[in-house]
Amino acid sequence: MQPEEARNFRLLGHDPSAAFGAGSLVEVRRGHAYVGSVGGAGAEGREGFTVHDVSDPRRPRKVWEFRAPPGVHMHKLRYVHEDLLYVNSERLAGEAGLNARAGFFIFDISRPAEPREVGFMDMPGSGPHRFGVDNERHLAFMPCDAPGWNKRVIWTLDLRDPLRPEPISIWGLPWQKTEGEGEGNDPTPAETACTLHGPPMIRGNRMYAAFWGGGVAVIDCTDLRDMKLAGHVCWSPPFVGSTHTAWPIGDRPYLVVTDEARAKQNYWDSQFMWIVDIRDEAKPTPVSTWFPEREKYFHRGGRFGAHNILENIPGEGPWANTVFITYFNAGLRAVDVSDVLRPKEVGCFVPAVADGARMIQSNDIGADEHGRLYLIDRWGQGMHIVEYTG
Repeated sequence: MQPEEARNFRLLGHDPSAAFGAGSLVEVRRGHAYVGSVGGAGAEGREGFTVHDVSDPRRPRKVWEFRAPPGVHMHKLRYVHEDLLYVNSERLAGEAGLNARAGFFIFDISRPAEPREVGFMDMPGSGPHRFGVDNERHLAFMPCDAPGWNKRVIWTLDLRDPLRPEPISIWGLPWQKTEGEGEGNDPTPAETACTLHGPPMIRGNRMYAAFWGGGVAVIDCTDLRDMKLAGHVCWSPPFVGSTHTAWPIGDRPYLVVTDEARAKQNYWDSQFMWIVDIRDEAKPTPVSTWFPEREKYFHRGGRFGAHNILENIPGEGPWANTVFITYFNAGLRAVDVSDVLRPKEVGCFVPAVADGARMIQSNDIGADEHGRLYLIDRWGQGMHIVEYTG
């Protein structure tokens, strides 16, 4: 057995049934956690999402589940306004997804434990991957294929009527533009492919987006219908690529960027967390990196490397300058980035693994209004609810 590792975290509750044990993105609203499943890319192979009553975080319990239609991968979900949930409908690769409907589902969650399907928006190619929703601005950002572009680009949607989302613009890196239909319909792109991953996010009149093997973009979004590239940096090659998330630190001129570790191979010197200086936004410059102790985790099994962060890095308050990052077999880590040149780990939570069980693969992280964190595993461990005590 591998014992639990915890520093400045306290375990409150555990529900192994979350997302059928193969979890991805989690949203927590009104005492309920909604967890998308990575399906065939995880432990059990079931596609869809699950709903859990977490009103008592020490006794979470599954109250509802949705099984995806044949050929559909639906592992990403976001709440919209107060009573709706968008869930992606991404075609599975190859023959398995040939006849699947690409786009996203719309569920009514006004009764949190009983979601009701109320709509669907069709989208081209293989459909959207990790999308974002900005409820204050009534916008959604969908990484999806589009005619005239190679690979996934940014679809910005107007959500003022969330049951009838309207495209505002389609934008990609200038070198993704092409004649004709373009190259798309690629649910599992190579690490070096220039394709939007996401989720894009807006701060002020700038959008930040990660383009997998295509680097990080700073985008002037003053006019969402006429966005312009303000700055760009790409480190693949020489690094492997798979740039996953780009997120600003409060109001500071720095981005936290993660490169996702893929299932194919672990890299000793790639696919970690970066800090990028955007004081000169025309020339974004990496200034530091961070990763946990490689000697301890690299050979444990499963993926070793970064994935996603809690998509909120405040510059003030109790969590100021703290990045909560999932690191697959190294679990959940808390990293202080107040000194951007020297990121420092200030806490960790690595769930216990019983004898004979697969190694943990901490995949995603969410939070509720009480400050509790929801750590999601993709290899059978489900959902751990923890408190940060640092």
